[in-house]
Amino acid sequence: MRSTAVFRIVSIIILCGFSFFRYMRSAGLAGRQGIIVLSSHKGANWGRNDLRCADMLISRRRLDLIKHLEMFLSSLVSLLPPDTSFVGCFAQKNAEGSDHAGLFTGFHSKRTHYAISGYPELNRDRVSAILERCGLVVINMKQLNGLTYFHSRKKLNPTTNQ
Repeated sequence: MRSTAVFRIVSIIILCGFSFFRYMRSAGLAGRQGIIVLSSHKGANWGRNDLRCADMLISRRRLDLIKHLEMFLSSLVSLLPPDTSFVGCFAQKNAEGSDHAGLFTGFHSKRTHYAISGYPELNRDRVSAILERCGLVVINMKQLNGLTYFHSRKKLNPTTNQ
């Protein structure tokens, strides 16, 4: 394996975590070039020119923790060139109403706070619909270690939905 490919793989593991890397590897995305990782920290900023050069954008912030999700996604997608991949994750409610990601201490009480505060409660169908409305086509979704990971791609032509 070439040293640049190894560096990209190690960088993804460090920036995104091993579960995220496992999802990307299973989806065939791990070795690609032109990857930009949007950090879950507020201080991370990328410029319009950076996003226009991206082949893949990874959001480390879980979608269920973004208060104005649709506005965030539509603004982000408008800056991306056609055919750019967008990869992310979210926690979803199961049929009993508890979180799949409830493995973490105190997480359920935090989710109750999010529901009251206006954070979206997401499931696979709702995320697919939101991504479609924002101009993205869902390629696949997979649940792994309590989170649902997804790979989507910006439509080539938003008016024809292709």
